[in-house]
Amino acid sequence: MTGCVRRVAAASLAVAALAVMSIDLRAQANDAAHQHGASSHVEGQPVTLQSLLQEALEKNPGLAALRDQIAVARQRPMQERGLPPPMAEAQIWQWPINSLNPADTNMYMFMVSQDIPGRGKRDARVAVVEKDIALAGADVTIRARQVVNEIKQAYSSLFIARKATELHLASVDVLREIADAAQARYAAGRGSQQDLLKPVVELSKLHSDVIMHDQEAGVAIARLNVLLNRAPEMPIGPLEEPHEETLLPTSAELQRLAVEHQPELQRARIEIARAQAELASARLERKPDFNVQGGYQLMPNQTDGVLAKVGITWPNAPWSRARIDAKISGQAGAVTAAMSRERAMENMVRLAVQEALVRARAAQGRASLLRTTIVPQSRQAFDVSRAAYQADRADFSTILDSERGLLASRLEYFRALADFTQAVADLERAVGTELPAGTTSPVPAAEGQ
Repeated sequence: MTGCVRRVAAASLAVAALAVMSIDLRAQANDAAHQHGASSHVEGQPVTLQSLLQEALEKNPGLAALRDQIAVARQRPMQERGLPPPMAEAQIWQWPINSLNPADTNMYMFMVSQDIPGRGKRDARVAVVEKDIALAGADVTIRARQVVNEIKQAYSSLFIARKATELHLASVDVLREIADAAQARYAAGRGSQQDLLKPVVELSKLHSDVIMHDQEAGVAIARLNVLLNRAPEMPIGPLEEPHEETLLPTSAELQRLAVEHQPELQRARIEIARAQAELASARLERKPDFNVQGGYQLMPNQTDGVLAKVGITWPNAPWSRARIDAKISGQAGAVTAAMSRERAMENMVRLAVQEALVRARAAQGRASLLRTTIVPQSRQAFDVSRAAYQADRADFSTILDSERGLLASRLEYFRALADFTQAVADLERAVGTELPAGTTSPVPAAEGQ
């Protein structure tokens, strides 16, 4: 009799434990679903990458500041082309110290003088500041390419963060199905309590992953808004999904484009031209400058007269020649240094092109492998393990492992698409311009598109 009572009590405790765990599992699932639903909700109107790029190029404050610098630089040629201001002088000559009568003064002299730079010097200085204008324009182009790259990088980061949340949200329903199967097996006496609790643990891990992806999305949104000159917290609407593409051009073709169009390389060439203009201006220092002066001489006790004076500098005087020679030597060294920087910049550009191309092709290969092999195999493995678990031919760890593998492979596929987009963005920055039409070819069918 006592044994029968114990068996009934044990069965009652098991049923109660099952009910408690079932309620807890449902609560966990519902809480995770609620959290995922909030995370997957995207406010705002749909946006395209091109619309964000156009807005950034129009409103980015860093670009606006550089454009204003061009307007400032454009005023300098007129400053260098003009003559220095003339000087007006008045002089009293021989006013006796024992008389206050101005008529007792020997003479009054009123003069105007003008300094005139040597022939070609003003044009040489204008040539230098015109190169400064070109450098300011190159800075705008460089910063514009940087802004475009940063927009594309942040856009891809936001896409993959939201896609990860979306895939994790889809996993909630899968975990619910697994949990229902585990409860059914446990109620039938074919499963363990561990199998019943494992879906709860998986949901908690999923919730932790979603928090991480929310953080990544928030950071990407803030970066985009700052580049667009918006408040960092403004929402960014739904994004266009990238499509799997194939990169067609060779490294030699891309490097040729980079050598022709890369703005930092063009800036280095302008620096060479500026240094050469500075050298030409320094050599003109050997030419003399002039000073002309004219005036009127008022003599109270004599006939008035006029004054005229011409002065000329002697820049090649033995005690002055060393200064000019040193200046010319320094500017010649600046030309050599600018040429060396241009060669170093070209090597860096070629390296950046090759690195971005290698990354793009690696991401392209990963996406193709995942789409054609890994994702279908992971899905098949999950379907087989789920059927085997329901038929009592596999344990619970097998189905959970296959579910994790399917989630990871699908997420990795979209990461490969984002990596390809980011690599192409880096490639465009290295080349210095948008890749020509036909550079990439879309893949006809892609998983998840």
